[in-house]
Amino acid sequence: MSEQLITPLKKPIWTLAVLNLADGFLTYWGLLAGAIEEANPLLSGLPPFAIFTLKLLLSACLAAFLFTPLVRLESWVWRYFLLAANFVYISILSLHIIWIALLYL
Repeated sequence: MSEQLITPLKKPIWTLAVLNLADGFLTYWGLLAGAIEEANPLLSGLPPFAIFTLKLLLSACLAAFLFTPLVRLESWVWRYFLLAANFVYISILSLHIIWIALLYL
C-alpha cells in the first residue's frame, strides 16, 4: 500500500481559489448590470473584463499551489491565514447575494 500524503492546507487553498473565482464572476456580472461599483481601490479603475481576468488568473495561481509542497505544511500560521482569507471572501460573497436579491426581487 502506498502511504497517503497529508495535505492540511489543500482544502483552505482550494476553497480560497473557488471563492475568489466566484467573487470575480459576480463582480463582473454586477458591474455590467450597473448594480455595484468595485470597492477594491486597486481594481476600481479597471474595466469589468480586466477585473474578471485578474480574478481568474489569481484563482489559477492559487490552484497551482495545490501541486506544490505548500499543501503539506502543517503550519497553524498558514492555516489561520487561509481561513481568515476565506472568511473575508465569504463576507464579500454575502454582499453579492444581497445586491443580487435587491436587483432581482
